[in-house]
Amino acid sequence: MNPIKVASALIIVAAVFAALILGKSLLIPFVIAVLVWYIIVSLSHWIGEITLIKKHLPDWAETLLSALVIFGILLFVGGLVANNAQQMIGALPRYQVNVAGLIGRTESALNFNFTKTLDSLGITKGESFTRDVNFTGIISGIIGALSSIAGNAFLIGIYVVFIFLEQAVFRRKIKAIFPQEGKFQNFEEVLESINEAIRAYFSVKLTVSLITATASYILMALVGLDFAIFWAFLIFLLNFIPNIGSLIATIFPAVIALVQFDTFGPFFVVLIGVGAVQVVVGNFLEPRMMGSSLNISSLVVILALTLWGSLWGITGMILCVPITVIMMIIFAQFPATRPIAILLSEKGELMHELEEIHEKNEESEDD
Repeated sequence: MNPIKVASALIIVAAVFAALILGKSLLIPFVIAVLVWYIIVSLSHWIGEITLIKKHLPDWAETLLSALVIFGILLFVGGLVANNAQQMIGALPRYQVNVAGLIGRTESALNFNFTKTLDSLGITKGESFTRDVNFTGIISGIIGALSSIAGNAFLIGIYVVFIFLEQAVFRRKIKAIFPQEGKFQNFEEVLESINEAIRAYFSVKLTVSLITATASYILMALVGLDFAIFWAFLIFLLNFIPNIGSLIATIFPAVIALVQFDTFGPFFVVLIGVGAVQVVVGNFLEPRMMGSSLNISSLVVILALTLWGSLWGITGMILCVPITVIMMIIFAQFPATRPIAILLSEKGELMHELEEIHEKNEESEDD
C-alpha cells in the first residue's frame, strides 16, 4: 500500500472530523434543514399522486402547499410543547417536595438513612439527601436542550429556502459535471437509491414513532400524568434514536409519575404501559414495516450511534442511521471503498439496486 495515499487518507479523515466538531453549530441546523426539505419534497410527491390535485395544481404549488402543511404542523406542535414546558417549570418546586417526601417514607419503611450512608461515602456534604437530588436541574436540562433547537428555527428556515432555490439549478450543475450521458445517468441512479433508502427509513420511523407517541399519550392521559403532550412529543423524538431511545422514552414519564403522585401505583402503570407499547411496536410492528430494506448491521448501528452521538449529541443520534445508509450507498459505487460497504451491510450482501448500479459503473469505465 502506498504510504503517501495512506497519509493523505488519514489527513482527509482528520480534517472531516475536525470540521464536524468545530462547525457543528452551523452544520446541525443545516442538516435539520435538509431533513425538513426532504420531508416537504416527499409530501409534495405524495400530494402530486392525487389525481384531482395533479390536474389543477402545478408542481410549484404542490411544493408550496406541502411546505405550508409541514410548517403549520411544526408551529402547532411547537406551541403546545412550549406551553407545556413553561407550565412544567412552574411545577418543578412541587415535584422537588414530592421527591423529598417519597425518599423520607422510603427511609422509614426500609429503616435505612440514605443521607448518613451517602455522607460516609463522600457523595453528600452532610445536608439532606433530598437536596442533592437535583430533579429541577434534570428537567431544566431537557427543556434547555429542546429550546436550543427551537432557537435555531429562524436559521433552519433560511436554510430550507435556499435549499429550494438551489434545487432548481442542481440538476443543471450535475449535468455540467458529468457531460457523458452514461455517467450522468449512473449518478442520478445513485441519488435515487439514496432517496429510496432514506424515504423507506423515515416513512417507517415517522409512522411507528407517531403510533408509539399516540398510544403512550392516551395511557398517560388516562393516568392523569402532568404535561402528557410534552412527554408524548419527547417519546416521538427519542424513538428515532436506535436501541437506547425507547428505553429513555419509557423511563422519563415513569419517573414523572413517581414524583407527581408521590406513590408507586401510577409509576408502575406508566412504566409497564409505555414499556409494553415500546416492545410491541419496536419488536413486532416496526420490523414488519421496515423489513430488510436498509440492510445495515446492528453492530454498525450501535457504533454509528456512539460516534455521531459524541460528535453532535442527540441530533447525531437521530441522524446516525440515515447518514450510515448514505455512506454505504456511496461506498458501494467505487471499487476502492466497496469492501467498506459490504462490512456495513447486514449479511455481507448489498441491495440489488446497488449491485445493478455498480455493474453499470464498471461497464461505463470499460467503455
